[in-house]
Amino acid sequence: MLNPALDRQALANAFATEGRLRIAGLLDEGYLHEIQKLCTDSVPYDLIFHLNGQNQVMPPEQLAQLDHQAQRQMQQQLFQLANKGVGFLYQGYRMDPGRVLPAELAPLQSLFEFINSEAMLTFIREISGYHDLSSADGQYTRYVPGHYLTRHSDNITSEGRRLAYVLGMSETWHPDWGGLLQFFEPDGNPADAWLPAFNTLSLFDVSHIYSVTYVTPFASKPRLSLTGWYRR
Repeated sequence: MLNPALDRQALANAFATEGRLRIAGLLDEGYLHEIQKLCTDSVPYDLIFHLNGQNQVMPPEQLAQLDHQAQRQMQQQLFQLANKGVGFLYQGYRMDPGRVLPAELAPLQSLFEFINSEAMLTFIREISGYHDLSSADGQYTRYVPGHYLTRHSDNITSEGRRLAYVLGMSETWHPDWGGLLQFFEPDGNPADAWLPAFNTLSLFDVSHIYSVTYVTPFASKPRLSLTGWYRR
């Protein structure tokens, strides 16, 4: 599944420069197109957001019970927090090692298991130089117009996070649609921004400050990815 043509030494050299890199052509594209189609058409995503001082997960059936006024009020509260640089709003489908998925979604589990396989862990250890990595968690994410992830870092020492990863499944994404993986200097100045791209792995040390920029109302397709952290 992993592209054998990847130059591991060149990737390791690139990662060593800034503690982040993008790897195009990571996997077999035919296989990933199957995952992409499931993520577009079949995954029952939860709504994931930060509100009232807590990270919250709202299943689709619960969201459907909210009337228009309640949804609008929640949106206003989320945007008030985002105005202060706090919070996030997107759709997610969390993967767990013991989770049993419906048969039609089994390929999602297969990809997550590969992300945790010894072959993939060895690859990530080699290119990052982080030889203490033992596992990865993950969730399939879907950003549609109005979704965002405000500026933050993932460095939570107690959780053993070492590297954040984003396996992109968006094709022909236009930069004006938003949804960019944006990195920042400590003073808040933008440092770099990466466009969503199909079959491209974005990998970065959790010390980096980053965001996912607001997806604009005129974005014509969802931003799809498998994301998570490699942990010690």
